[in-house]
Amino acid sequence: MATIKDVARLAGVAISTASAAINRSAPVSEDVIAKVEAAVREIGYVPHGGARSLRMGQSRLIGLILPDITNPHFAKVAKVVESACLEAGYMDAVYSTSEDYDRERQILEMMRMQRVAGLIIIPTRSDAEHGARLAEQIHVPTVLLDSFVTGLPYDVVKLDNVTAGRLATDHLIGLGHRRIAVTTGRPNIVTGEDRMRGYFAAHAAHGLAVEQRLLIDGRFDQATAHESTLRLLGEPDPPTAIFALSNMMTLGVLNAVQQVGLKVPADISVVGIDDFDFANIMNPPPTVVAAPVEQMAQRAIDRLLAEIRSKSAPSGEVELFEPRLIVRASSGPPAR
Repeated sequence: MATIKDVARLAGVAISTASAAINRSAPVSEDVIAKVEAAVREIGYVPHGGARSLRMGQSRLIGLILPDITNPHFAKVAKVVESACLEAGYMDAVYSTSEDYDRERQILEMMRMQRVAGLIIIPTRSDAEHGARLAEQIHVPTVLLDSFVTGLPYDVVKLDNVTAGRLATDHLIGLGHRRIAVTTGRPNIVTGEDRMRGYFAAHAAHGLAVEQRLLIDGRFDQATAHESTLRLLGEPDPPTAIFALSNMMTLGVLNAVQQVGLKVPADISVVGIDDFDFANIMNPPPTVVAAPVEQMAQRAIDRLLAEIRSKSAPSGEVELFEPRLIVRASSGPPAR
């Protein structure tokens, strides 16, 4: 196995000079850097990343912290970040919080021990109390994806979730629905709160009242949305449409509707947020409000790498991406 001593011998420089050229740990001329890099390529020398991290106090590792890596929506994020990191000479470590604060805290402690160069996080909560805790735990460049946390100065890349909720609800109202149930998100998560704001805004714009009993528990969870939908459909005078705030809740709703023997959209319409790669083979193919997931993930990692390279402070800017309504077969006029 090639060593730094072999690199120095081939480049005709001292071992300390070769090390400085590789690690950029001391001033070295461009000519010497070129010779050392040529020697590295010729003999296949691989610098010891762990040792270099200890010397520099930072690794070539990016932490990506997601709610649930098994969700196809977040798997797309991980794929984009991984590709961008490899192209830039970084590795990425992906962790799932399962939307649990204690697990999120444990992951952040591990990331700090690994001396990560930066973090991309979809946080478990958005409130100021949680922001104060995260401020104590995070000490590297960080970008928040598809959510923000009150009190944190980091850049945010997110979907315009108010518009997303408005698009879905306006679509159903435009079809003639007046009693539209919605599977709500989790407390203290601004993503769900913003989508609900869009739901309420659409009703207000059309002069429609919202029945509180049509706001059913969902918590961004398939099983919870399924059970809540079953209960709602078992009550007298069920809604003519259901709006699900996430892809996994959409699956839970569709499963429940099928379980009670109703047809979509003949008996009840269903619209969700977040698209499915396999939408064309679903029965029926679901109407959704889609997020540009890959573009958002790419923007988040681009912002993070730029901040790491420039060693600049975060701008605190919130960059919004526009959602898109995709009308398919799960939505139609209410049954007479």
